[in-house]
Order: sequence, then C-alpha cells, then structure tokens
Amino acid sequence: MRKKGELSMYNIGSNIRTARKRADLTQEELSEKVGVTPQYLSDLERGLVGTSVPTLVRICTMLNVSSDFILFGKGDASDDSNATLIERIQRLPKYKADMVETSLNVLLEAMDMEPDKHKY
Repeated sequence: MRKKGELSMYNIGSNIRTARKRADLTQEELSEKVGVTPQYLSDLERGLVGTSVPTLVRICTMLNVSSDFILFGKGDASDDSNATLIERIQRLPKYKADMVETSLNVLLEAMDMEPDKHKY
C-alpha cells in the first residue's frame, strides 16, 4: 500500500491529476500549456512514466502548485499565496479569465459612476 508522502511515480501522477482538476483543466489543455503530448500527460498521471525537472517545473507553474505538493503531497494544491493576481488569472482557462475580465470591467465602471465620498 502506498503512503501519502512516499516518493513514487504513482503518487506524483496522482498529485498532478489532483492539481490539474482543481485548476479545472483537461489533460489536453494542460499538455498544451506544458508542451507535452496528451498521451504523455495521461501516462504521467497514471504513474507509468517519470518526468524531467524542466517539465515538472512547467507543470508546477501552470498548475500554481509547489513541487513539494507534486512530489510529496505536502502543502495545499490550491495555495496561491506566492502568485500575483495577474499570474493567477493567466493560469485560468480562457473562459474563466474572460469572466474575470468582464467582472472587473463592470466593477470599475460602477466605481466610476459613484461619487467619491471617501478620500483617503
């Protein structure tokens, strides 16, 4: 039986799958962003193949997770504390990034319509 925190290709693949799903990305979307084939990503998530350090770094960057999470399951896969707002938006699927842009535009327009009562 595999334990949490045990370094194995199966656990690494499972952690990548977890982070990918939390990022609301398909294997095809993530593989395109990382620069690997969908088949390779599928094999990686199933623990059938290993990966290089540069590919691991790209996966971590695109999924906004630490290498500790991918390698050892430590930390929170959804921890965005070290990412800027722009970085977080850039990692979203296009339709979600478009929703953020629309929401911000509506908010900014609403702020322009309201008289500025609070001067700081």
